[in-house]
Amino acid sequence: MIDLSSSLNPTQLKAVTHKIGPLLVVAGPGTGKTRVLSYRIGHLIETGAAKPDQILAMTFTNQAAKEISERVSLLLDSESSTECIHNGQKIPKISTFHGWALGFLKQTLGEDARLPIDEKDARDLCQEAAKKLGLPNTKPQGLYERISKAKQHFPPRINKDEDLEALIQAYHGLLEKYGLWDYDDLLLEALRLLEHTEIKAKFYGDFPFILVDEFQDISPAQYSLIKFMARKDGNITVIGDPNQAIYGFRGASPEFIHCFNADFENVKTVVLDIVYRCPQVFLDAATSLIKDRSAVRLKSVKDKSPKIKIKPFGDPSAEAKWVARTIEQVVGGLSFVSLDSGTAEGNTLRSLSDVAVLFRAKALGNQVAEALSRQGIPFQRADTPDPLAQKELRSIWRLWEVLKGRTVRYHLLKLPGGKDLWSRKLLDLKPGLQGKDGPQLLSYIIDILDLDPNRPLLRALARAIKRHPHVDSLAVLLRNEADMLDINIEAVSLLSIHAAKGLEFPVVFLIGCEPGILPWKEADQEEERRLFYVGITRASEEIYLSHVKHRRLFGQMMHGGPSPFIADIPEKLLVREKAQKPRAPRRPRQKKLF
Repeated sequence: MIDLSSSLNPTQLKAVTHKIGPLLVVAGPGTGKTRVLSYRIGHLIETGAAKPDQILAMTFTNQAAKEISERVSLLLDSESSTECIHNGQKIPKISTFHGWALGFLKQTLGEDARLPIDEKDARDLCQEAAKKLGLPNTKPQGLYERISKAKQHFPPRINKDEDLEALIQAYHGLLEKYGLWDYDDLLLEALRLLEHTEIKAKFYGDFPFILVDEFQDISPAQYSLIKFMARKDGNITVIGDPNQAIYGFRGASPEFIHCFNADFENVKTVVLDIVYRCPQVFLDAATSLIKDRSAVRLKSVKDKSPKIKIKPFGDPSAEAKWVARTIEQVVGGLSFVSLDSGTAEGNTLRSLSDVAVLFRAKALGNQVAEALSRQGIPFQRADTPDPLAQKELRSIWRLWEVLKGRTVRYHLLKLPGGKDLWSRKLLDLKPGLQGKDGPQLLSYIIDILDLDPNRPLLRALARAIKRHPHVDSLAVLLRNEADMLDINIEAVSLLSIHAAKGLEFPVVFLIGCEPGILPWKEADQEEERRLFYVGITRASEEIYLSHVKHRRLFGQMMHGGPSPFIADIPEKLLVREKAQKPRAPRRPRQKKLF
């Protein structure tokens, strides 16, 4: 039997044992959001309120879906009886929005279902559509953003823009020609199907219990989907934190939390305010960044409350070298250079996986990566919004689809060497596919393309597929940058703040805290505050905020100094350290013979 009373605090218990009707859980960082979601699923199954195959849980990353599945599995493994198994399924369906939508479309449409493409291919097709229409030269990114912004809503919002309407029609014509959907289409097509009364009724019968994670980050189309999935008085649980809404560029808004109360009947609200991750100083500092914050004050259970360290530098090179030296100290020294120069001075030695370096934009991580490499410090990166945009992964993805016999003509044209070369090769390659799971198919493809499997990028891909051995679509598996991350390997994590969402590390370096970067000069300033909030609350023990005087970024020299957000943090929570010149390593001296 699942032990609830000793595993949950009173407010967590209230959320987990909620009986029927809509439930809204407002969960601050480190308050046990994933625990509540996992225990609620386990409790529903154990008490017989729901069979496993009657529960659908939706989240935003495959990483999060995998973690929740594993937690539920551990909870239910304590059950010796087989009462929790129904139709051969012990664990409910826990998936990303896009992963669920693709499965739903395939199940409902059968052979008429199309295949998803990533954002880079979508941008290329947008540009091709614009050329067909004779539109002026426009960057593919701009075209795609116009279309995607319209398709964040159901039905798409064109607002009587004739050029946009023509562009969308031409773009959709190309998608139909090749048998493709973009990421937005997966949700919109699922919504169109659920408009049919019989399909909607069947869905209600199949999944009377719906749970949604990271509710503050849903788009308008995803909110429409949630309203289609559950009746107004239905058994739907949503969990999120308006202070961590950071995906406005995808149409997300914390306002949907307020909409939920209006659109569903007799909503029960539970607020989780006891924090198990961050010290109180970190919570107070993060909360000071939010202007329109609620009256709820998060309370930490931790006794020790170290202050936040602010570190200034003259340039990014000095900042990067300092990060590498400090990590050396934290983990106790990894290179002969550190041992010889005396930089390995740490008292409490940590694992490399305890450390994360966070930043607002990918370019900020490059010099840190170089500094870590020079020091011999292993690291992994998850800072590319579209992982499949990287050349080697694109070739693997295209050959993956070709070998599975899907959208073959489209992907053959784009493989290195072209259609004629690969058409001849396919006859020899097909027999080798029999019985291969995801990891085996990846290994087969890497051999075919003559790639080095030890390259960091390919090792990261192999780990992602190993976590999901029965993966069907790489485009959906690698929808989010965080899904390329393996939090269990012995390496420092270099992450965009967006990719770090939902993760925690004992030691965090938040670099590039400068005007124009954090906050990003062209972004919504309130969302940038929430992004800073997310960055600070990833740390469980130590956090360093650094800034430089001058930084060249995207070809422009930026004159920095501390981010204006730092001025909003009460001074009593900070320790401002002076910049120090890097200590040159001692030159080795030959010992005298006599």
